[in-house]
Amino acid sequence: MKKFIREKGLILDLIFIACFVFFLVFWGWNFAVKFYGMITVVFIVLRRIDYQKHILLKRILLTGFGIVAVSFVIIEALVFTQLNANDPEEADYVIILGSGIKGTELTLTLKQRLDASLDYIRSHPQTPVIVSGGQGPGESIPEALAMKNYLVDQGISPTQVIMEDRSTSTQENMAFSKKIIDASGLEHPEIMIVTSDYHMFRSKYLAAKNGYAAEYGISAPSPGYLKPINMIREYFGTIKALLYLLTR
Repeated sequence: MKKFIREKGLILDLIFIACFVFFLVFWGWNFAVKFYGMITVVFIVLRRIDYQKHILLKRILLTGFGIVAVSFVIIEALVFTQLNANDPEEADYVIILGSGIKGTELTLTLKQRLDASLDYIRSHPQTPVIVSGGQGPGESIPEALAMKNYLVDQGISPTQVIMEDRSTSTQENMAFSKKIIDASGLEHPEIMIVTSDYHMFRSKYLAAKNGYAAEYGISAPSPGYLKPINMIREYFGTIKALLYLLTR
C-alpha cells in the first residue's frame, strides 16, 4: 500500500483535487466540501514527508492523531447522550435555534426543528417562544422572521413568538436570547431548547454557560444521510465552543 501511494501519489493527488473542484462547483463552500478539502491538503502534505529521516515529526504527528481520536470519541459520546432528548418539564421560555434559510425558504433542518416544537408550544400557549437566528449570506430575510412566519402559518399566535434576529452562532443564540429574557425582568429562567438531535448537547452546554437556571430540550430528528457529516461538524463546533469559553 505504501509503495502504491508513493508510486501513484501524483495521480492520487490529481484525483483528490479534481473531486474537490467538482464538489465545490456543485455543492458550494459548505462544511462537507471544506472538510474534504482539508483532508485533501493533509494527504498531499503528509505523503511527501520522509518519516525515516524525521522521527521527531513522526512522533508529534502520531501523538496529535491520538489526541484527536480520543477527543473525538469522548465528544461524540456526549453528543449521543442528547440525540433523543424529549424533556417534559415546564419551562419559562422556549428557544428554537435557527439553521439557515435559502432566500426566504426554510431549509429541511430548520423545518424539522420548528415541527418538533409545535406539540410543546400548542400545549403551553402561555409560554413565550423565542425564535433565534440572524441573516447570513444567501438569506433574504433574518432566519427569525422566516421561523416566526412558519409558526404563525401553523396556527401559533404571533403574540407568543419573539424574534431574536441578530445571532450568527449557537453562542450568540444563547447570549442574545438571554438578553431578551433579562429585559422582561425574569431572573434565573428555565428554558426549553429546540434544535437538531446532533446539536442538543452543545446547545445545552452553552446555555448553562450563559446563566440559565435550567436547560431542557426537545431534539428534532435529522436526515440519516446527513448524520455522519453533521456529527463530524459537531465535533469541531464543540471544540470551538470549549476554546471560546476557556479564553473569554
